[in-house]
Order: sequence, then structure tokens, then C-alpha cells
Amino acid sequence: MIRLFVNDLRKWISCGTALGLLAVCHVLPAAEAQFRAEDESRTSASQSSSTDQQALLRSQRSLVVPFARSSVSLAPAIVMVRCNLGQSYTQMLTLVNQTEQERVFEMVAHDVAVRDGKRGFVPAGEMASGIAATAVFSQKQIVVKPGQSATVGVTFTVPRETSLRAAVALFRGLNRVQTGGPVTMTGSLGALFTFTVSEDFKIEGSTVAITAQSATANLGISQVLTNTGSEPVLAGGIAAVLDEGGTLVGKASFDEQRLLPGERVTFRAEYPAELKAGRYRALASFQYEEKVITNSRDFTVP
Repeated sequence: MIRLFVNDLRKWISCGTALGLLAVCHVLPAAEAQFRAEDESRTSASQSSSTDQQALLRSQRSLVVPFARSSVSLAPAIVMVRCNLGQSYTQMLTLVNQTEQERVFEMVAHDVAVRDGKRGFVPAGEMASGIAATAVFSQKQIVVKPGQSATVGVTFTVPRETSLRAAVALFRGLNRVQTGGPVTMTGSLGALFTFTVSEDFKIEGSTVAITAQSATANLGISQVLTNTGSEPVLAGGIAAVLDEGGTLVGKASFDEQRLLPGERVTFRAEYPAELKAGRYRALASFQYEEKVITNSRDFTVP
């Protein structure tokens, strides 16, 4: 099955992201949408729950999926909630149809599970103590005419006993999209919800990896981070290059990415200039939830 994955635009990515968030256009018959979300910018708000506790919301800009010369967008694309186990949270999601065709979507929810360090998407009800099974949508199906928008409310309740920390509210496309060729597609967009219920934030880093510079490529610095805590984290950082005497030569940035509990993500940075021959040390430092993790690697440029 052919699938076209479209990255949510960012400095990033990925958004959690991004995290980033990938929307899916897939060839019929329709398959379940798969995407990764990472966020570039976040705002904060609060909302009271039935237990009168505050849920902290931080949401990303719109997710945009191109359809030929037009697009369909969803906002917010990612929602970060701080809450307690057993607590409910409601969010309004707005979809804008900027195409010339009427679009029909059905509302479904998926759990986001991490297996062998990678995210997977599981339909509601298939996982014990899943969050997606608690989803209540204000509408089961929407029809969005060209140039118009539609807003749907969704309420998730975090089970009192669950290790899951993320779910997806999915606008699953039902009508076919003409591409101008022999391929007919449908389009689906989703908003990623992450739930933080404790302060157990922890990530661990592997050995820093160096990709040598060449005549056609700059020096590459990468590291795999693993979320070994029980809560989602958003991590980003800086790669610093020091010379043999310990003097800072230059820096490169690692884009922010979101890690769910148990997830492994590779962070990559490209040093923007050519290094002279000599011995160097690369320091990879990442910040998350007011914590910092740093690892280093010595290397030589011949």
C-alpha cells in the first residue's frame, strides 16, 4: 500500500513531536493514519476538571495537509495536559477546509503505545486500560464545505490504572481525493494528546556518534535518547565542538523532539562549518523538564 507522509512544517521537526507530526494521505482502501507529533511552539492555558484540579494545556500551531493546490488544516495539532489519574480533559479541535471539494470525516480515537522503543497506534478498545476507549466526541461525523471550518469537542479520561500517556483524536477522511492522475486518495488528520500525571521525568543517552565531514557533507553529531521515566518529555539541545585545548570552536542545535515513556529517538545536528585538521571533543547537551543530560565524544579530523 502506497502512503504519502507529509511533515508538519516547522524549524523542526519535529511536532512533538514533533515530535513532528505527520499527517497521512493514503491510497484506498483507507488505512489507519500513522503520524508522529512534535511541537515547535507552545502556549499555556488551564481548564478546570470535574475534580476541580487544573489541567495544563500547551498546544501547537495548526497541522496542514496539502491537497493539490489547496489544503486542510487542524488546530491544535498537539495538546499537552497535566492532570491526575482518573481525571477528564476536554479540548475543542477546529478543522479548516481550504480545498474546492466538500470533505467528510469521521471521528475516531487511537491509543499511542510504545513497543521496542517505537510508537505504534492502536484502535480504541484494543488495549487494556487504554485512554482512547474513554474518548467522547461531540460529533461522530462532520461535513466541511469548501472554504469553511468545523469544530469538534473531544473528552479523554485517563484511567486510574494505566501506563499509557498518549492518545490521538483522528479526523479520518471518508471521501476520495482526486489527485489529477490515476491514484485516488483519502486524507486524515489527527491531534496528539499527551498526559502527564507525575514528576517522573528521566531520559538516558547512548554514546555520542560522529559522522566525519567530507567534500560534500558537514560533520554530523548524533545521539539516541531513551525516555526511561513514566511521563512524556520534550527534549532539545546543543552540540558544542571544542578543540584540543578545550576552547569552544562552534555549536550546532538539536531540534526539539517529544519522547513518550519507553521511546527511543535519534537526535541529529550538523556542524555548520568545515573543521581544520586536529583533535576535537563534541559535547551533546539536552534539556528537558528543567533537567540537563550531557555526553561527550572525542574525534579527530585528518
